[in-house]
Amino acid sequence: MPESTMIRFLQLLPQVSPKGEFLLKDLPGSGKRIDVLCRGLAACFEWAPMTWPKSSLEMIAIIGGTKILRFKEPANQKFEGELEWAIAIKDSLRGEPSGFITVATGTLEDVIQELNKPPVSALWVLDEKGSKLSEVPDVHSAPQNSFMLGDHRGFDSQTMDVISKYKIPKISLGRKSYLSSHCLAAIISEFERTVR
Repeated sequence: MPESTMIRFLQLLPQVSPKGEFLLKDLPGSGKRIDVLCRGLAACFEWAPMTWPKSSLEMIAIIGGTKILRFKEPANQKFEGELEWAIAIKDSLRGEPSGFITVATGTLEDVIQELNKPPVSALWVLDEKGSKLSEVPDVHSAPQNSFMLGDHRGFDSQTMDVISKYKIPKISLGRKSYLSSHCLAAIISEFERTVR
C-alpha cells in the first residue's frame, strides 16, 4: 500500500439543518446531533493520527441530505474540541466557509458516484456484520479509501436502499457498535500500523 493513500470518512447526518440552525450551547439537541460530526472532525484532524499525514485525511459530511461539506486539514488553524468545529460548520452552512472547507449542494448518490471507482477509489460502509477490516486486501491496495458512517442511530432505510443499489461492500471493526469518532481513530490506526 502506498504511503500517499488518501483516507476519507463520509458521515451522514440527515436530521441536521442544512442552514446551520443550531445553538452552540446545545449541539446534541438543537443541532440534531451535530456533535457527532464535531467529534469525528476532532478525531480525524486532532487526536487520532499519530504518524499518518493529516494532508492525506479528508472528511465529508452530508447535512440534511442536501448539503455536502468537505473538510481537509486545517493547516494554518489549530482546532481544540467540539465547539470550535461547530463554529466552523455553522459558518460554512451560512455561506462563510473557512479555507479548508468546501460547501456544495448534492446528495449521497452524488458522493457515491464520485468515490466508488475501484480500483483507484474504494468506498466501504462501516457495519458490524461486514468483513473484518484487517482481512480485506482491497483496503490495503487502493490509493483512495472512503468509509461511510451513519449518525448516532446508524443508517436510515432510505440510505440502506442506496447502499444496496450501489452494492457498496460492508466492512467491520468488530461486532460491537462504536462511536463514529472511535471508528475514525481505529481506521487511521489500522492504516498507520499496516504502512509503517
